[in-house]
Amino acid sequence: MKGLLTVLLLGLQISAYGQQLSQQAQKLKQAYEALQQQPHAPILQLRYVHTFPGNKVDFIEVFDAHTQDQLAGKSVDYVKKFRKLGYDYIDSVLPKSIAIGKDLPTWSEGAVDELQKTIYYLTNKNPQMFVDIVRSLKKEEQESLAVFLHAGEGGKQNENYMVLVDMFNKADKKLYKIFYAQVVQPERRL
Repeated sequence: MKGLLTVLLLGLQISAYGQQLSQQAQKLKQAYEALQQQPHAPILQLRYVHTFPGNKVDFIEVFDAHTQDQLAGKSVDYVKKFRKLGYDYIDSVLPKSIAIGKDLPTWSEGAVDELQKTIYYLTNKNPQMFVDIVRSLKKEEQESLAVFLHAGEGGKQNENYMVLVDMFNKADKKLYKIFYAQVVQPERRL
């Protein structure tokens, strides 16, 4: 009986350890919960925006949907909150979203889909900012971002992608060629 109890306690400790949040996920969770309690507090809004992951590696670590670790279960809510704050803090949210998206290989359901929507929605709000940010990227990053934004559910083209292509056709012919390449050569994946 004593041995069985020891095995059960050990199993519970291992199970609890496997569910511990990373330091970054814990900070984001705390910022999210504080913002939920006081949604109109600018200091809490900015804290959330600044705590949100700023690159692909951190984004995947915090919202890893494959293992259901970290904040995967509520990842859509976390990214939607980030997007909502983007309407007031676009100068922080759009560049951070692009920094993540340019390194994501393709569309997937959940947090990645919501991040892609964030880029589209905020680009609609401020197209020139999007163009300026994309211009500042290296060519490989521009191509990778084009692949990510082109990708839609079921391997289809994202329904909003042609709006970007048309925008670049008017704003920047070099970027137009990069983004249009996804339309005529969609099998080209980086």
